[in-house]
Amino acid sequence: MAESVSVLICTYNYARFLSQCLETVCGQTRPPDEVIVVDDGSEDETADVLRRFPDVRYIRQNHEGKSAAFNRAFSEARGDIVCHLDADDFWMPTKLEQVCGELQQRPSIGGVIHETLHVGEDGEPIQLPYAAVPFPESTILTCEGVEEMGFLYPLPRARGLMAGNPNTVCARRAALLDMFPVPARMGLAVDAIFLAGAIRFGLLYLPSELAAYRHHGQNAWLRNPRAHQHIVDFLEFLLANKNYRRNLSRRHVSLTRAKLLERKAFLASRTGEKVFEGTCASLALPVLLLRNGLLCSWKHLLLPLLCVLPLKRAGGVANPSNHSPAAASREERLAQ
Repeated sequence: MAESVSVLICTYNYARFLSQCLETVCGQTRPPDEVIVVDDGSEDETADVLRRFPDVRYIRQNHEGKSAAFNRAFSEARGDIVCHLDADDFWMPTKLEQVCGELQQRPSIGGVIHETLHVGEDGEPIQLPYAAVPFPESTILTCEGVEEMGFLYPLPRARGLMAGNPNTVCARRAALLDMFPVPARMGLAVDAIFLAGAIRFGLLYLPSELAAYRHHGQNAWLRNPRAHQHIVDFLEFLLANKNYRRNLSRRHVSLTRAKLLERKAFLASRTGEKVFEGTCASLALPVLLLRNGLLCSWKHLLLPLLCVLPLKRAGGVANPSNHSPAAASREERLAQ
């Protein structure tokens, strides 16, 4: 019997994008079995948009942030396959048909990840520097194959492959059950929960642009260094989750801890906050990498100095209620 599909959309004041988002979901060549929109207390015309889609389940809650909306959407979903979509993005017509076809052929894997077409606020394609390289061939991504990837500063001679956009993951519900509920502090990094849950069982990468990732003024969160706190919270959540860790090798857990140290050090170096913690993290990072047979980047060696020097720090505060993370450099995107 074919697996059922749930599509989860969390939105906050994105009425101007929501119509296109829902039209592309409801117009799939393989229609979803249910579409759930959790409105996190929007103050725009979101409710009016939803009235034009009577088959979509609309849930409105008080404004509590993306993590709370994500938890609510997942708790309401009943599909065997769960797909997440930001309200300001949209899908190509055959996304679900291709994803479900691949999952049917590979019943043991955790999910599918793919590439995205990058578009501007008006929905027209844009070209980004880090998207210029050819996509790798389709493959199964595993924890062992990505554990040396995803550092903010790439490691010399790192082996493995991480590809695709984390917010495109369609995962089997069974691969996500021990990941929810996620804590409220995780903020915008919750998209990566689908990736982290599914990759433990194998995550099929498709080099196809089956969705569009929209760039606009309100989703530029990774341009603000303070937003890295969300990734720190995400990595701390993974390391504290015993159900998550039992599927991983000691080396993978150790390198996840190394990524956490790197982010803490980077955050301290750019904000001037938690300097002692960041400095300690920057000093421990090269040692931990060396224990795993890896060399650090030369940039890692500068982090202790950058943590304590009275440099001009980054301003601004990351907003955990924003519902669409920004496009960053390819390194930052994969580091999620």
